[in-house]
Amino acid sequence: MVDTDNRTEPLVPRHVSRDHPVVTRDYSLFTPAIHDMVDSIAGWLDDQVDGATIYGPSRYGKSSAVDNWLPQLLSERHGGYVPMVIWSHIDAGSQNSMGRFYAHLLDASRHPLARSVKSPLDRQRMLIERWIWMAHQGGGHFMVLVVDEAQSMSQREWIWLVELHSTLEKLRVRLCVFSVASLQFFDEPTGMALSGGAHVAARFMLESKRFHGVRSVDELRYVLNCYDESTEWPLNSGVSFTAGLAQKAWAEGFRMANQAEALMRALNDSLDKNYDGPQDFPMRTIAQVSRHVLLRIAGGADWRVTTSDSSWLKLVSQSSHKALMAIVNATAHRRSHSKS
Repeated sequence: MVDTDNRTEPLVPRHVSRDHPVVTRDYSLFTPAIHDMVDSIAGWLDDQVDGATIYGPSRYGKSSAVDNWLPQLLSERHGGYVPMVIWSHIDAGSQNSMGRFYAHLLDASRHPLARSVKSPLDRQRMLIERWIWMAHQGGGHFMVLVVDEAQSMSQREWIWLVELHSTLEKLRVRLCVFSVASLQFFDEPTGMALSGGAHVAARFMLESKRFHGVRSVDELRYVLNCYDESTEWPLNSGVSFTAGLAQKAWAEGFRMANQAEALMRALNDSLDKNYDGPQDFPMRTIAQVSRHVLLRIAGGADWRVTTSDSSWLKLVSQSSHKALMAIVNATAHRRSHSKS
């Protein structure tokens, strides 16, 4: 039996490919929260809203959901191609300008001349032409812009977005703007209105939906089962992450889905004793400790020891879970005070 608490070998075994998604962490598991997000955005599109917000704590999987799941699932729900641009916003600070704003959107829209030197008005014209073309490619008169990390958008950028929205509207193309933001964004509509941007808030921020983490053992089991059944490596091999990495344990009946109760206990037991926020856990923690377990077992550790209650608790405690949940707790209290 391998003592996993006193390892001297590297976490990634020599025989495991360095390209394996679990090693590189280049994969995304489908979660109930992703389903809810897609369902909400699809409903907003059906209702032809001008804008709405998906918000939630940092490290809960919002960006992964947008990058890996939203385009495909929204197209399936819509019944065909959805003209969509996903822009991961970066706070430019004092370097922000109208020209830079349009350049970033052109780049996100994969315009072939996005990096060419043009005036702000030329970039605006190029962007509008690109979005009209994309809308027509979709067979309709609407265009979707998803702004990830929207909490760092400046008021000037929101106003430029309103101008784009109005211009496209006159050209009979409806621009739907969906913001994906961290939890503090919940008070943005009020703050925007109080600072003179009421037209921005009224256009893009009236509808909202919280992006949750994993809230129950059943949801956690659903997520962990993805390692057993909904993943594959190598591609087209039909071998799941669990089956491929933990071959001997798999043959003995080991499944990640069966670890849901033990992991949920560890997630709860690792919280600060004064924690009184939502029992709503981040995908960051779940993915990090699951990776650790799979790679330990791949390296020869006994899966029964590696998945004991004490082992899960140690892994969760070492994952910065308590610190992250303390931030979630503080933000939840801020929101509660804001509402009162």
